[in-house]
Amino acid sequence: NSLSIACEPYYVITSSSTQTQYAMTSSKNSNSVADKTPFSLYQHRSIIGLVILIALIALVQQNPQWHDSLTYTRTLLLKQPWLAVSHLFVHLNIQHLLLNLLALLSIYLIFSDAFVSLWWLGALFFAAAISVSGLYYYSPETAWCVGLSGGLHGLFIYAVLRTRSSIVWLLAITVKITMEQASLMPEGILSTSQLIHHPIIVDAHLWGAAGGLLFYGIIRSILAILVIIELNTEK
Repeated sequence: NSLSIACEPYYVITSSSTQTQYAMTSSKNSNSVADKTPFSLYQHRSIIGLVILIALIALVQQNPQWHDSLTYTRTLLLKQPWLAVSHLFVHLNIQHLLLNLLALLSIYLIFSDAFVSLWWLGALFFAAAISVSGLYYYSPETAWCVGLSGGLHGLFIYAVLRTRSSIVWLLAITVKITMEQASLMPEGILSTSQLIHHPIIVDAHLWGAAGGLLFYGIIRSILAILVIIELNTEK
């Protein structure tokens, strides 16, 4: 008798009465977890999650009467902690919405292997919450914030690490965030702030990226612990 445990999306543990095999896999390899588990189920579930997320964001955009109750507002956060996540469904205008959805879809297309499960949603929401927490504690001058961008920076970090993509991606986003913090980003007619007609809250990007890194580290640690427990159990 054999038992196969899929600690998706990182580990596959296969045990039998005589031996136990442990395979730590990444989606970058041809023998990825997605190949060892019902890939279509994971992929379809992830695509459905992406479609639902976009549909909800579009729905919120079409109902401005909901915006105030979903926007991160510094004075309300402790009484309404869900604002740490709900703010990502709200956008300033159609330009803001389209830019963020374009960024989301670009991450999906470039790092598609990071979307074989719903972990990416966890990374997005966790990064958004950390982004707002950073604003609350370290940017008291920021009274409110809306949009996907903080969460997207975290999702980008998570996706790069999850797929073990080139370090160039990490260097690129590090340079971008550093330039934003140093106020070195070029201003002009095609700058994001000009396109959305509002200043960019760059600290949200910084803390969002930190949230994505933290989320990846937490998930890897939890799954490593599960592997160790399974190893000890089979001895």
